[in-house]
Amino acid sequence: MSARGRQRLTVLGLPIIALVSVPAIAAEWDFQPSVTLGQSYTGNVALAEDGAEEAEWITELRPGVVVSVEGPKFTADLDYEMQILQFDDNSDNDEVFNRLDAAGNVELLPESAFLDAFVRYDQQNVDTEGRLAFSNFFTTDNRTNYSVIGLSPYHVGSWGSRAESLVRITAYDVEYSDTDAGAIPPEDSENLEVVATIGSPESAPGISWRARGSHIETDFQSGEDFEYDQARFELGVPVGARTRLIGEVGQESDVEEDSTQGGLDESVWFIGFNWAPSDLQSIEIRAGDRFYGSAWEAAWRRRGSRGELTVDYTETPTTSTGVLGDDELFLPGFPTIDIGSLDTRPFLQKRLAGRASYQLARSVVAARIYSERREFLDAAGGDEDSAGLTLSFDWDAAARTTVGATLNLEEREFGPGRKDEYLEFNARVRRQVNRILAAELRASHLLRNTSSGAIDEYDANLVSLFLIAEFGDQEDESR
Repeated sequence: MSARGRQRLTVLGLPIIALVSVPAIAAEWDFQPSVTLGQSYTGNVALAEDGAEEAEWITELRPGVVVSVEGPKFTADLDYEMQILQFDDNSDNDEVFNRLDAAGNVELLPESAFLDAFVRYDQQNVDTEGRLAFSNFFTTDNRTNYSVIGLSPYHVGSWGSRAESLVRITAYDVEYSDTDAGAIPPEDSENLEVVATIGSPESAPGISWRARGSHIETDFQSGEDFEYDQARFELGVPVGARTRLIGEVGQESDVEEDSTQGGLDESVWFIGFNWAPSDLQSIEIRAGDRFYGSAWEAAWRRRGSRGELTVDYTETPTTSTGVLGDDELFLPGFPTIDIGSLDTRPFLQKRLAGRASYQLARSVVAARIYSERREFLDAAGGDEDSAGLTLSFDWDAAARTTVGATLNLEEREFGPGRKDEYLEFNARVRRQVNRILAAELRASHLLRNTSSGAIDEYDANLVSLFLIAEFGDQEDESR
């Protein structure tokens, strides 16, 4: 890791540290440090085509800590892990990686004004047309460190039975470091999102209304900037005890014509309905017209005693920077493979995403699906389609033994003549030796098939044995 990368990682934590240090008096702190030692073997460390594979033994040391802080007007969570990799046959690949996910919230004014701060630091593929690895064990020459760091003050207003409001400003930077030599370094960016809404309270009976305005801008280092504005007004009319008809009109930027200026150039309208047959389920579907033609929006929520289900369909003009700023793509327990290429091209994102979980007596089953179409809005144009499915299963096989498996499938289309298919299967067995120590055996298989004869296909196996020390809760109450 370069000196610049280490310096940037230190700077990234400053907003969270500032939020923690001020109201830390009388806060409850929960520390959960851990350290993992592992040995792994793969027969294809560079994800090379058949006949060019190189085997490698990899030693791994992974110290980390999870911290939770809760005070009278403050909460913060931090999950940090360092990954030190040593390659037996090629020491030039030795590397130190860092992963950080932290967020904090401070109440500035009682029940009305708040401040969020967030930091995410991790590794990601640069170009989806290159070799894709879903961990740092493989040396593909197509990886980079990325960071997302931001502050978000917001105000929540309650105006009795007449209205409720929200005003939120989010400013965040996306930065890249230590990009592999074989990849084009992505451009850093500064981002600003402003959202203001006011409308009738959600629980209010009768006719509902809501006005919403937003402004999004992304400033790249040298690429063309991106701006998008919209203003909408929504009216809802109940037509039954649990059904509401919805109409919406407004104006928005025509980013198909010019993605750099923003403004309220084109009209937008939707009609639809919301149906909530119970307090545990709701369905909303809208159809309308936007600057690019016919448009749809949909959402389905269902909760039960053993599980939950969410499905969303959205159509949004954005960039890869906007995708990285979307926390909903980074789900705990699910591999993140659908980020797309890290470039500056604006595109219309049409995305269907769903996830579900179900808990049995001694096991948990979870699933995630997505389907996404990117219609690029720059002069080059074109589109890219991708779809993915993730299934995971965790089973408490015995008092101190857990068994799990994850299947990850993805398909990408890059226009005429090329379709890539990816599969990753991971199986694991973990045995808790005592209160602190655990051992885990993990086996993975990864492959890429492609319809293009000019692109290499590859597959790889990875077997790992880990010794894990987790030191449990260490609580410290400051008074």
